[in-house]
This record gives sequence, C-alpha cells and structure tokens, in this order.
Amino acid sequence: MTIFVESPWPATMLCIVLEVILSIIFMRTGRGLVVVAMGVVLAITAAMLVLERTIVTDTEEVEDTLDGIAEALEANDAAAVLAAISPACPKLAQARSALDDVTIRSASVGADLEVRISKLTNPPTATAYFTGRIEGKDNRGTIPYEHFVRKFKVKLEKRGDRWLVTDYDQADPGRPR
Repeated sequence: MTIFVESPWPATMLCIVLEVILSIIFMRTGRGLVVVAMGVVLAITAAMLVLERTIVTDTEEVEDTLDGIAEALEANDAAAVLAAISPACPKLAQARSALDDVTIRSASVGADLEVRISKLTNPPTATAYFTGRIEGKDNRGTIPYEHFVRKFKVKLEKRGDRWLVTDYDQADPGRPR
C-alpha cells in the first residue's frame, strides 16, 4: 500500500475513475444516494492526499537526501556535502578532493531515480540508481568540458534519522533489471 503514500497520483486517479463511474450511474438513475457516494469518495480522497503528504517513507527520505546533496553541490557547500557522506565511506577522500577542485553552477538528480530499500540489514540500507547532471568548472583547468552527465549507483545506510552515503560508483555502474 506504499503506492498511496509515496505519490498523490494513485489516489487522484482512483478518485477520478470512481467519480466518473458514479456520475454515469447518477445520470442513468437520478438517485440522490449516488451524489452522497460521490461526496464520500471525494472526502476519502482528500484524507488519502493528506496522509500522502504527512507520511514520509524511507524511499522519500533517500530521495530527499540525494536532492539535498545536489542542492549543497549547487551552493558549493562542501561541508554539507561531506556531512551527507559516512565517515566510513571508502571514497570520502576522493569526494573531498573533487569538491576542492571544482566550482559547481548546477547539479541535479535525474527523473530516472530508482531507490531500493533493504530493511533486512541492520541498520537499513538503500541503493539508488540515477543519472546525475552537474554543470561546473574545473578550477585547475585540466578538464576541458563543463557539463558532466553520469550514471550513478549510490549506496546509503540509515544512521539514526538520517541516510548517509556509504559508497558510490559512477560512469555506467549497471542497473540490475
């Protein structure tokens, strides 16, 4: 049932379908009880939309973490980016060095973001697959282009109420099907 708490679209589409069906029934029968049923469907849909907004799932938390990293990259806030990376991450030094060498103008997580949560591990882990887009300048002048589009596979671990990056691969890490 997480489909109803991760996106408003399933509840909205279900409401539209039910309202159309009830409208057809009302047009054929003219019964007032159908109008009451239409009101009940609208009320239930409104309640579902409120729940969707208030319940934050682990998948949404991971998405928010990745969006926060992209925003910190855009702001060239190296401290915020590094705070989102676990101290145990084997690529922490590489990330720190890369952040010192670039000035970023824009960064985004692609719409193709796919998050897989594993609650069987302790602590819970997640793997995110997406296309990352970064526009920036190499301060050393060794890279001649300013637009970077890469496929990413990011591994995260839940520590307390936060998700931290524990590892990442770029280029074409391969997305399992």
